[in-house]
Amino acid sequence: MKTLILSWAVGGLLATQSVGWTAEHDKACKNVHGKVTVVTDDGITVNDKLYKVGKSTRITKGDKVVKLENLSAGDLVCVDTRGKDDIGGGEVAAITVLNVAEAPPTREREYVRERQTVQQIAHDPKCDHVHGRVTRVQDSTIFVEGKPYACGATTRITKGGQIATIDTVKAGDFVCLDDNGSAGKATSVEVLSPSAAAPFISREVIREREKIREQK
Repeated sequence: MKTLILSWAVGGLLATQSVGWTAEHDKACKNVHGKVTVVTDDGITVNDKLYKVGKSTRITKGDKVVKLENLSAGDLVCVDTRGKDDIGGGEVAAITVLNVAEAPPTREREYVRERQTVQQIAHDPKCDHVHGRVTRVQDSTIFVEGKPYACGATTRITKGGQIATIDTVKAGDFVCLDDNGSAGKATSVEVLSPSAAAPFISREVIREREKIREQK
């Protein structure tokens, strides 16, 4: 089975909860991790979200307690948000400035798009007749994918396993048509069920998977 695989990854830093304040950061920490993009007088912005910093917020950098003014855009931080809902003013409980080596893994969600052929169910996938969707039926001519095939009195037409007539063939039907090597003349036309037509129809399948890479 030949498949064309197009993939792209959409990365996002996941919010995670801290256990302690050690020099070597816990890789399983469940606090918010990310790079500071903006530092204001009363808070920082991380991952496009503002976190308020107050007097009760403990800020550490290199194992030392520092002030908000010591933080800069680009700093990689661990933000403990546990205090923001119960401390007056809504400030976060703590901020730890990390170095790259201490950063926890970043999870990326990757979507894989691939085109594949559906597994054969009923109709012989090795059949070398013409296969396609009927675009229209006009008088005694069936158009398959826009190409005309004339049907005569001897053309055998079947639908649902039963002998049928050309007026039962409708636009949208998927058919197996035998032109017996003669250009534009059908010797037999079989209207296939969706399951029988499946081997001849490509479909697009989207699968989702998650991978982990180290913070850069």
